[in-house]
Amino acid sequence: MPKTAELPLEKSAPVLAAHLTRVQARFSSVAFRMASSMVFVVLLVWLMVEMPMDWRYGFSRPVRAIFFMSALGVAGGLFTWFGIRRALNKPGEERTALAIERAVPEFRTRFIASVQLARELDGPSRSLIRALINHTSDFSREVSLDGVVGTVALRRWLAIVGGALVVALVMWLLGGSASMPLLQRALLGNVPVPRNTMIVSFSGDLVVAAGDDLRIEANATGVVPAAGHLRIKNAKGVRQQFTLDADPLNAAHFYRTLQSVQEGFEYAVVLGDNETETARVRVRPRPTILALECEQRWPEYTKERPQRCLPGELKLLAGSKLALKLKPSVTLSEARVLLMGAADKPPVKVSPMQAAAPTPGQIAEWSGIVDIPRDGVTGITFQLVDEEGVASKNMATYRVEIVADQLPSVRVLWPVRREELVTSRATVLIAFEAKDDFGVARVKLHFGVNWAEGQPVKVIDFDLGGTQPRSLTRRFEWKLDRIQPPLNVGDVVDYWFEVEDINNATGPGVFVTAEHYQARVVTEEDKRADLSSRLNDTLQGLNDVKAGQEDLASKLGDFIREKLGQK
Repeated sequence: MPKTAELPLEKSAPVLAAHLTRVQARFSSVAFRMASSMVFVVLLVWLMVEMPMDWRYGFSRPVRAIFFMSALGVAGGLFTWFGIRRALNKPGEERTALAIERAVPEFRTRFIASVQLARELDGPSRSLIRALINHTSDFSREVSLDGVVGTVALRRWLAIVGGALVVALVMWLLGGSASMPLLQRALLGNVPVPRNTMIVSFSGDLVVAAGDDLRIEANATGVVPAAGHLRIKNAKGVRQQFTLDADPLNAAHFYRTLQSVQEGFEYAVVLGDNETETARVRVRPRPTILALECEQRWPEYTKERPQRCLPGELKLLAGSKLALKLKPSVTLSEARVLLMGAADKPPVKVSPMQAAAPTPGQIAEWSGIVDIPRDGVTGITFQLVDEEGVASKNMATYRVEIVADQLPSVRVLWPVRREELVTSRATVLIAFEAKDDFGVARVKLHFGVNWAEGQPVKVIDFDLGGTQPRSLTRRFEWKLDRIQPPLNVGDVVDYWFEVEDINNATGPGVFVTAEHYQARVVTEEDKRADLSSRLNDTLQGLNDVKAGQEDLASKLGDFIREKLGQK
């Protein structure tokens, strides 16, 4: 005989399937409500135990975190075991049907029989099975199935919840204004333990440079005492206690200054009936410079290569850049270069430095470039801050001597005399030599006719051929007949030189000859007379030289004869 296929209960007996689903859902609902009641009781008990103990002993945050995680762990375990596990393992259809049979004996096994036979409606007894299912379905509509799932344990836990709520409410009311802060602390809030004296702030964890004074402070509200205490325990376990004095201007502010701290310690502040959590003071050495490299980078116009220089011999050309690289004693978070002026003045300039990528196991080096101004700087020093905020102090100042770019110079090679007599059509020969330590950019000839101080002048700009030589010698034939308006007899032409160098950093440097040369316009007769007079002066000079030589030769002969006669 072929085996018949089983039919889903929802199709063959929908009424019975609905009853089974409701009973199964009630199993899960009761399990979740009972598990929730257990969790609620556990959390209430945790708060009722921890909050008074925290008020008494002032637990640190890690200790409160242990209580918190323990309570959550127990509550989570109970909810998983009695709630989630039971909901996931709810009874199947046949077990649920048996439970219904036990709770409602009136079914007389018809319910379980209908559930089992409903899957085989295609068999030879189909009509009898259908009749049984219909009869059981009709009967089940008149019967209450609420008692199938027992709720005795649930009611017991609900009663426990009610009792715990009453106890918790009474304790909350007894706690008064302290209840809310204690609840916040139990939930890991960062609030102080509620006391008559409330410490609203204190210095907390600190980092101090070795040898520095340390000021520990605290502020209080509520019942403010006249003084407080500072409890200290050093690394060796030695305990000390100091008085915290109240600020004369603010009685709620307390402080204590510890002189020249050399080692780290733990401390707590006690004010009235309150005490802070334990804080740590760590002592670190101030950052220093282990090695310092300096390089002068000359201004571009000098065309000089960078030059290494010793930190103690910083003689720098104005307009240069000083490249610095330092190796610190500890890892830094910040480094700055200070250009110092006079001793009684603040830094002229502060320049930040940049950290290089550190190699594994080594401290990163820092480098920076500072611009050297024209003047006003007498030295450089550094400000270093390590990764924990400890700053350097009283670092060495390296002397800086700023050397100004020398002005260019010009020397007139011709004419020799300051004043020359010329005619209006004469050509004046001028020769000059201009020099600069890095390069001559321009040479100009200024002149004015019958010129007086403050009057405008004319300028002849010499063509240097696009070069910028360090030394330049030129001769110039100045044709006076090209001067407009034309010169007249009696006019005096003043002329002088101006030289400009190639300094485009702090310059340019400009030099102007202080003494002027003059060309006085005379008639041709006067010029010939001047030339004749100068020729006579030259001849007379030659005669004087000849006479001097003859006299010297005579004296030399007498001296030789005298020496020979003595022998």
